[in-house]
Amino acid sequence: MKKPVLGLSLFFLIVLFSVSTVQAGNGLKEYKKGLNLYHQGHYEEALELFQQAIDENLEFWQSFQMVGYCHFEMRQKEAAMKAFEESLDLNPNNPKLAKIYRDLQTGTLDIPVRPVANASTYYVTF
Repeated sequence: MKKPVLGLSLFFLIVLFSVSTVQAGNGLKEYKKGLNLYHQGHYEEALELFQQAIDENLEFWQSFQMVGYCHFEMRQKEAAMKAFEESLDLNPNNPKLAKIYRDLQTGTLDIPVRPVANASTYYVTF
């Protein structure tokens, strides 16, 4: 009677360990931290976290998409397009991203140019 109980206990321990390992390694924690940093405008820091999430889960298309948005905000068009393409390869059912990607390819959408902080100090007044 002890062998079946011991075997069943061992089985549950293995299943429990497997589930906790999958949950710990799915990249969701890094993704959520990355989103928070992205919304605060900390694109480089967010990029690192999204890439960590991808390292933990190569099928995490949302992280690839956010990597693209980070590159876009950092004026790195080619890197943004590559990340968008990877996201769309994993999840082609994303019409909004597909349109952004297509518009970047055709030049309809380009990397935004933002005003330089304290731009008036760069100009000579007459």
